[in-house]
Amino acid sequence: MLGAARLRGESLVPVLGHAEYHPAFGFASASWFGIRPGFEVPDEAMTALVLDDSVPVPKGTIRCPEAFGV
Repeated sequence: MLGAARLRGESLVPVLGHAEYHPAFGFASASWFGIRPGFEVPDEAMTALVLDDSVPVPKGTIRCPEAFGV
């Protein structure tokens, strides 16, 4: 997945997941980057990984498609 994101030119990958799993792969709390989900979730569960540090990290609220129901 991360390789595909890099090939697409993505600079950041946000992930909602297990608080102890994703940090092992370099993910950090998304709130540290100024990124928040648009729904209630423990801060440690929303993480992000910067793939290209030459690009400014986007900040703001993550908005999910309506189909996700959040």
